[in-house]
Amino acid sequence: MGIHTPTPTEIKTHPLFCLLQISDPLFPIGGYTQSYGLETYVQKGIVHNADSSRKYLQSYLLNNFLYNDLLAAKLAWEYTNEAELENIRCLDKLLCAVKTPKELRIASTKLGIRFLKIVESILKDNSFFSSYAQLVKSGECAGHYSILYGLVTKLFNIGKTDALSAVIYSTASSIVNNCAKLVPISQKDGQDILFEAHAIFQQLIDKVEVLNEESLGLCCIGFDLRAMQHERLYTRLYIS
Repeated sequence: MGIHTPTPTEIKTHPLFCLLQISDPLFPIGGYTQSYGLETYVQKGIVHNADSSRKYLQSYLLNNFLYNDLLAAKLAWEYTNEAELENIRCLDKLLCAVKTPKELRIASTKLGIRFLKIVESILKDNSFFSSYAQLVKSGECAGHYSILYGLVTKLFNIGKTDALSAVIYSTASSIVNNCAKLVPISQKDGQDILFEAHAIFQQLIDKVEVLNEESLGLCCIGFDLRAMQHERLYTRLYIS
């Protein structure tokens, strides 16, 4: 389904500032309430110090995030660039199917719908955005955060590599902040972990570029199991 994609002059925004704003971990969509299964790893003693926090971050990014939300964001950016709304709709359905843990599935759509409401005031006159927003509001699409992120960054005229780099860093920063609260690790250890992860960030950019929809949902089963076990933890600080 081809729908007109706006030229940069149609949206009166500054791409860099838009990217910084929507990628900020404090952007009010509720991301700080999610641990995506990390809380289970900590309570079971698997993640218990700075070194195990570093290993967790690297494994999560390379074995889970890459084949799920990062790939979905990339595909959404590309489909928006091609004005293929039908591909966006199918991607939304596929992401619902591959997110097996209930808490992760709910978190993805809750963050997405909050994200949609915030950017709607800026993009409400864009036909491509409005068409997808209508699919979400009608229940035809779930409105996953990663899909909306890819779609919106393209409509804000943000380059694909910059958009993906920002969401990678934002995800890593959130994990480190969660480790600082849950493990805990010191703020200095957290910043050291992020500096050391720069090479991993570049690997993710290189790897995701050659992946297609067939790779969506490939994951490390352990992450899904810990996310499912989170539902039954006796005490919980995070929603997932």
